[in-house]
Amino acid sequence: MEARKLSDQSPPFQLSLRIRHPSIDPALLSRELAIDPEHSFRAGEPRRSSSGHAPSTVHGQTYWLGILNPAMSLDISFPGRPKLAIAQRHLHAALEPHLGWALSSSAMLLRTKHAALLRRISADGGQVTVIVALSAIAVGSLSLTPEVTGAFSDLGITIEFEFTND
Repeated sequence: MEARKLSDQSPPFQLSLRIRHPSIDPALLSRELAIDPEHSFRAGEPRRSSSGHAPSTVHGQTYWLGILNPAMSLDISFPGRPKLAIAQRHLHAALEPHLGWALSSSAMLLRTKHAALLRRISADGGQVTVIVALSAIAVGSLSLTPEVTGAFSDLGITIEFEFTND
């Protein structure tokens, strides 16, 4: 299962987190990460046959795919100052289309809030991947800073790029 196709209203990219694991419960991942999965199944659950004619089998591993929202890690709220909520919305809108910021923000969020879980997944033989689906037309160039690649590497996270023709 791949990341979703980009829509015209969205930024020119989408970040998804994909986890494969020998046995972990996808509901645990959803709770711990505070993300509803786009797609998930647990190791040992029956597979659905696309034709309906194949003998039933079970999933050999757990699979979980959720969309990352980089803005979740950016706390720019102004409690008790409702007039500043407009500034918050404008700042989010200004940062949203920047892939470098989104990757950096996601890396820091995963490192600060979920490092133990992600390291446990890798130690158990699982795989964690951040999928970057982006429009090759809209994104002219791409560079990753050592801080971003280091944060993902430290957590055992692979970065996978999927280029669309949108």
